[in-house]
Amino acid sequence: MTRRKVTVGAVVGAAVAVLLFVWVWLYRYNDLDGAVAGLSDDHYFYLVRGWQLLYGEWPDRDFVDPGAPLTFILAALTQLVGGRGTWSEIVFCVTALSIATSLTFVSARRASGSVLIGLAAAVFQAVLVPRYYNYPKVLIYAVALPLLWSYVDQPTTRKRIAMAVLSVVALLFRHDHGLFVGLASVATILLQAHVGVFARLKHLAAYGLIVLLCAAPYLGWLQFNGGVMTHVVTANSWAQRDRARAPLLLPSFAVTPQADEEPVAADADWWQRGIFEQASRNFEPWLFWLLLALPLLTLAVQVGAVESRADWPHARQKLIVVSLLGLVLFWGFIRGNLSVRFGDVGVTTAVLAAWLLRASIRTMGSGRAFTIRLGVALAALVLVAGTVFVLVPSVRERLDHVGMVDRPLGAVDKARSLTARLVTWPLERWASPDDRGPVRLIFYVRECTADDDRVFISPYLAQVHALAQRAFPGGHADLRPGFYSTPADQRLALARLMRQPVPLAFMPAGADYEGVRKEMPRVDAWLRTEFRDLGDLDLGDGSRVKLFARRDRRQVRTYRDTGWPCFR
Repeated sequence: MTRRKVTVGAVVGAAVAVLLFVWVWLYRYNDLDGAVAGLSDDHYFYLVRGWQLLYGEWPDRDFVDPGAPLTFILAALTQLVGGRGTWSEIVFCVTALSIATSLTFVSARRASGSVLIGLAAAVFQAVLVPRYYNYPKVLIYAVALPLLWSYVDQPTTRKRIAMAVLSVVALLFRHDHGLFVGLASVATILLQAHVGVFARLKHLAAYGLIVLLCAAPYLGWLQFNGGVMTHVVTANSWAQRDRARAPLLLPSFAVTPQADEEPVAADADWWQRGIFEQASRNFEPWLFWLLLALPLLTLAVQVGAVESRADWPHARQKLIVVSLLGLVLFWGFIRGNLSVRFGDVGVTTAVLAAWLLRASIRTMGSGRAFTIRLGVALAALVLVAGTVFVLVPSVRERLDHVGMVDRPLGAVDKARSLTARLVTWPLERWASPDDRGPVRLIFYVRECTADDDRVFISPYLAQVHALAQRAFPGGHADLRPGFYSTPADQRLALARLMRQPVPLAFMPAGADYEGVRKEMPRVDAWLRTEFRDLGDLDLGDGSRVKLFARRDRRQVRTYRDTGWPCFR
């Protein structure tokens, strides 16, 4: 058995990856994702479905799964291992994101052949700041790239099995991840340089068979609990409606002052303020077009001669795979609310940027014509300077916020103080019943329903179930018009609701309730028959909900001075 020689470069790379992990961990941990116990509204969408497993319920069998069963299972396991509350979830997500950034550094370093360029690319990926709950969107692809490249170098049966397993794991995290990793795997197999067409097709068939075998237990579960096709149609319908909530509008650059801006008198800070304002206004358009241009530019370069490096063979095939995957991810993940979407495609973007930057440097130092070298130099300078320009304001503000500016150990001190405050229960440790918004409902549900009661909530308020520690009824943490509103969906929800204790129901208020009546008449009839309409509740932040109380449940008292009924 031969031992691999440990080189200085390998030691340096490992040390940088570890230090990068620590830096990203503090950077993300100290900058919480949301105001409600540190998490955003969208995070609770996934989290509450994971916590539903802690009440003995399972996806598809007991509640509707939009297509992310492994995400839910990991959310539940995190609670069992790390303790109940949002702190353990935050630690898990931050750790996953930090691992993804370190893996991105490894891939970017391989692509560029440079530790410094790889580090810069990984930092770029980190400062795009993907949301906590989107950790699979970076971790899965940070794991996938080294595996796909390894297969390009040496296509073995063991690696095909690993690719198939990763595809199924990605599918279980969320179904579109399985599709995207699967497409990248297919491209990798078809781009093999070692074998002929017939062998590639044979390898592709073997990969597909292994995927099917690995997915068979899950497919069997789905078939036994409602049917595979029913699940696929339902999950796809949810995905399409959810995507339609935030349609993509192509951003355009802002080069002139806004119409409502007032002239600003020149002073010592005038120039700096003007520069930062321009950078902030062009943040979205610059990154949008950059993230789209990098894979297209990389593909275009592959048409010509590609440099050959002994430490990174088969560069052309590897870059084509990353570029195609980057385009697929851009199409799949980028939509409305752009500023929080860029991080979702950060892995492929960072790796391609690292390779292009290194290729540009090599071209500038080559014996090519002066005009070519000058053009490449100018293009690289514009791309790098423009990216730094639009990122500096947000990164500088975030670095100051997380404690990485004032003093060397400021971030560590802030992490300690945040840990002391991130105690989810009792609720009084971080919030008050007088707070505005969903927090009011959280306190109300906790105080006025029994531990085994369930509260029916139609609006998008998953944090109420999660932080009031109540399971959701009817298989739905939220049941909004446009989602799961077919007659079959309504019948299934009502069949479950009839078997569960539901003393309270929160519905859209005012004219919005007409959407429920129109799209979900069976649910409306159930509410009108079994519940009393107690009118609209003002949550103090401009939002309102309609409150229904069960007719056959005995009211014990009223909640504080609100008049809302309590059943415990």
